[in-house]
Amino acid sequence: MSTIDRMGAVLSDWIPGGDLAELARGSTVNLAVTGVSRAGKTVFITSLVHNLLSALHQPHRMPLLDVVGEGRLVAARLGGKSGRLPRFPYEQNIERMATRADWPDRTVDISEIEIDVRFVPAGALGFLLRQVGDGVATLKLRIIDYPGEWLLDLPLLTQSYADWSRAMLALCAREPRAQIAHDFLAFLADHPHDAPARDEDARRAHELYRDMLRAARDKHGLAFLQPGRFIDATALERFSFMWFAPLDLPAGAQRMAGGTLGALMEQRFEAYKSEVVKPFYTEHFRNYSRQIVLVDVLGALLAGREAFDDMRRALDAILESFRYGRSGIIARLLRGARIEKALFAATKADHVPEVQRDHLAALLRNMVALPALDVRSANAALDVTALASVISTDEDTQEIDGQRVQVVVGKPVGSETRAKFFVGNVPARPPRPEAWGQPFLNIPVFEPPVIDVSPVDGIAHINLDVALQYLIGDRLR
Repeated sequence: MSTIDRMGAVLSDWIPGGDLAELARGSTVNLAVTGVSRAGKTVFITSLVHNLLSALHQPHRMPLLDVVGEGRLVAARLGGKSGRLPRFPYEQNIERMATRADWPDRTVDISEIEIDVRFVPAGALGFLLRQVGDGVATLKLRIIDYPGEWLLDLPLLTQSYADWSRAMLALCAREPRAQIAHDFLAFLADHPHDAPARDEDARRAHELYRDMLRAARDKHGLAFLQPGRFIDATALERFSFMWFAPLDLPAGAQRMAGGTLGALMEQRFEAYKSEVVKPFYTEHFRNYSRQIVLVDVLGALLAGREAFDDMRRALDAILESFRYGRSGIIARLLRGARIEKALFAATKADHVPEVQRDHLAALLRNMVALPALDVRSANAALDVTALASVISTDEDTQEIDGQRVQVVVGKPVGSETRAKFFVGNVPARPPRPEAWGQPFLNIPVFEPPVIDVSPVDGIAHINLDVALQYLIGDRLR
């Protein structure tokens, strides 16, 4: 056996599919991007695509992505429509950011976009590919965008309708949900669980509960909102299994009596799990070997203690999808598949000075620390970082009360001029209850910077290349 053949035999053990020719033709990696509302998924994917397409012209934009920093990138091009999912609207988003200086609309459903990355493999693999062809390999990077709220539904699979109802109504009794749940709770008072089953009553309860969830998100920045598919209107709205809501149930009650409103709600709750929640995991999630979960930690701090605590509840629920215990529900749903790498990223890092960004990442790490231990024990790689998909601010200093402090400078949306902002201090650990007496941060929404719509110059960012290197750098070696 020749030296090349021996090297090929060894390398084929870890090459996807074990075939050099197949690697040259193209392998695929699925990178899923998710996050609860306002975390910046749409902007993240738009910037990621734009910077990859621009990387050959402006490698300084992505130097910490090894394939770029080492000069091994040959080309990056948008792939054609190959899947059955809607296409992520990259072109419309970058056009809006470039021509209107406006952020794109958030996405509310699942979508995908492909990039064909042609590169020269490093080391012995590159040498072998030069023996069988032109020495260039292709990686099809399939980026899938899906709402993080969908992951909030996994815990429902281990809950009864009665237990879930009690948990949700307990939350509704606490501020700030209590002030926006008035109409929903009043309706429940007039429609007890043992009332006759009427479809119009079930649907009205659903609408009031859904509106309360949306107000909790939009007015108070809350994130732990179940069921996750209630948050944004989709094609599922027309199906009757969506028309349910929690009910006020007596202590100890588990099964609902036949013919009652409670029984109808319970039936639809179970149908929702079997028709919506399980299929997402068995048909989609199991195929996403690499995932990034975006978290708006700054937004949660800005919204106050209740929103911050709610974000922690949401993260606990989301992390259930990355636990792989042998007898766990997620292991049964994934049927042997598992997430190889997951990255939790605190977004909008450009909204705080550079010296604060380590605190931002540390705060997120502390928020997910205990659940993360379970993930690591299952041999899933997990990490935390802070990033900004688009840098929309500059840094400066300003004298406040006789001291020079670091500030960010940007143009708030709707403003005519740029201004300096002392945003405050980001705590490295979740604040203690007594520390919530005043807002931690003063952060407006800034306009995006000037962007070239052509994929040549790229977009200034923070740690986008670091995140991508962690997630797929091994597939670009």
